[in-house]
Amino acid sequence: MTPSRLPRRAALALLPALAACGTTTVQPLAQAVRGRVVVLRGLLNMFSTGMNQLTFMLRGAGYDATVHNHAEWRTLAARTIAAARGDALPRPLAVIGHSFGADDAILLSGRLGAADIPVDLLVTFDPSWVLAVPRGPRRVINFHQDRDTYARRLTPGRGFDGRIDNRQVDGESHLSIDKDIDLHRQVLVALQEIGTAAPPARTNAGAPAAAQATAPRPAAQPAALPRPPPAPRVRAAR
Repeated sequence: MTPSRLPRRAALALLPALAACGTTTVQPLAQAVRGRVVVLRGLLNMFSTGMNQLTFMLRGAGYDATVHNHAEWRTLAARTIAAARGDALPRPLAVIGHSFGADDAILLSGRLGAADIPVDLLVTFDPSWVLAVPRGPRRVINFHQDRDTYARRLTPGRGFDGRIDNRQVDGESHLSIDKDIDLHRQVLVALQEIGTAAPPARTNAGAPAAAQATAPRPAAQPAALPRPPPAPRVRAAR
């Protein structure tokens, strides 16, 4: 992130507060909770409608997923830390965001990592300016499109010790990538992989065995879900 970009991001970050849009209300889950997912929309809560669709898909699969204004990330981090320290945080824990929401999903994950609360899965849909991942997430999936003048690929930041999977999505724009139902299902599969993976074997010293820690996990199949109605695809004018 270059100094010239900071004023622009700082100015734009004030706009969601002016929009007075926050958390979307959801109904309580009717089944056992399979994990906790925090989802963050982008600028003004207007252009990340795919994050709403993804949230309800994950709730249909039994995850305690909630979707928020990206500007709420500090409050969400504090609540997550309090839940973890009170043994009230379901696992796996995932943080997901689009655009500025992706930027703040990275920052939220780093805040949790600094509190020694690892994030099992961080998923970003085309982040804007924050492209280095700090210590915190164990696994990162970054969906990015190829139509901009700079690559929105993520790289390891200071202390990062997880793994990053950058997945370029052809044919999508910054305003449409979050609405891709196939990408939503890839997120669900990734969560199911975490939920079904066997715990790593322990060595005599109590540390995970290297062979177990690096072994590939078998791909899980997504559960049958009610498919949400497709959102109209938005294409950026070129």
